[in-house]
Amino acid sequence: MTRHIRIAIISGIVIISAIAIALGYAAYSRFFADGTRTEISKAQISDVKGIVRLCAVDIYREVPVLDTIGHKVIFGIQKQQGSISFDLENLHIDDGDTIRMVLPPEIVELHESTEKNSWKIIDSKAIGPLSMLRSDKLTDKEENLVKKRISKRAVCQLYTDGTVRRARKEGTENLRQMMESIYRRPVIVTDSTPAGAKALVVKKKKPTR
Repeated sequence: MTRHIRIAIISGIVIISAIAIALGYAAYSRFFADGTRTEISKAQISDVKGIVRLCAVDIYREVPVLDTIGHKVIFGIQKQQGSISFDLENLHIDDGDTIRMVLPPEIVELHESTEKNSWKIIDSKAIGPLSMLRSDKLTDKEENLVKKRISKRAVCQLYTDGTVRRARKEGTENLRQMMESIYRRPVIVTDSTPAGAKALVVKKKKPTR
């Protein structure tokens, strides 16, 4: 079955506009009201961390599920939704004529959609010895275990298919624009883990046959 994935990239300008206007005005009033340039200390820059998250990507996807559990094979479809965002509380900022900062680790949240019929079991079948004597239907425990596996695999796929990389690239640009709007100085945002801060954890050794 063809897998359908829809990923909506939120425009950085749309995300930062309201924040930049409010915080830009506050920063201007605080640091430039007297008509002179006031140096912004690291402690003052940390005030910006009141914006807890900069959301870069919203995710919606519909994925086919083929799995086995408890001597049963299951085929179904799950609708998933979530986001990839960045916690600004973890920003590392260096003050100077040019403000430098490092994009913090991504926060990946992915779960079953709240939409109606977001989880549908199309078919399930008991397999193995004495399968004729066992029920084809999954128990609640088995169903929950299958969903847990689906979630884990789906998050891993966001790293392997480049979704996290795209989100970090978008987040880097959004953060730069937002900070320049607030502090009116050149801002350089670097990303030390463009493939994702957790990419190395996701990459597993291929199983031996």
